Amino acid sequence: MKVAMQFVIAAILSLSVTAPVLAECTLPKQPSTPPSGAKATQEEMVAAMRASRQFDVDIKAYQACIDTETESMIAALGDKASDADISRIKLKQDTKVREAGEASVKAADAVNKEIRAFKAKTK
Repeated sequence: MKVAMQFVIAAILSLSVTAPVLAECTLPKQPSTPPSGAKATQEEMVAAMRASRQFDVDIKAYQACIDTETESMIAALGDKASDADISRIKLKQDTKVREAGEASVKAADAVNKEIRAFKAKTK
């Protein structure tokens, strides 16, 4: 009976990843590399800042989607889910959220570096 229950939980886990009722969370595309602050025009720098800010907004929406997806995956397991099953799902989903946050910070840092160079050039 225990083996059968583990099989059922494994089947639910594998199906829950592709189930259409779950949110389809798509990692936003990173903005292009910002222009060199030492050579860029003000318009180019403003465009890079806007792209970075939009990426941050998109990442936050992605992270919220992942949170919803996580709740749906756990709910799909029902009362039979073990703590280990729930922990596995949360770990996988938390990794997605963390990596997205790191990508957002990396993009913002790249733009900020070029903004500092641009400001130094214009002084």
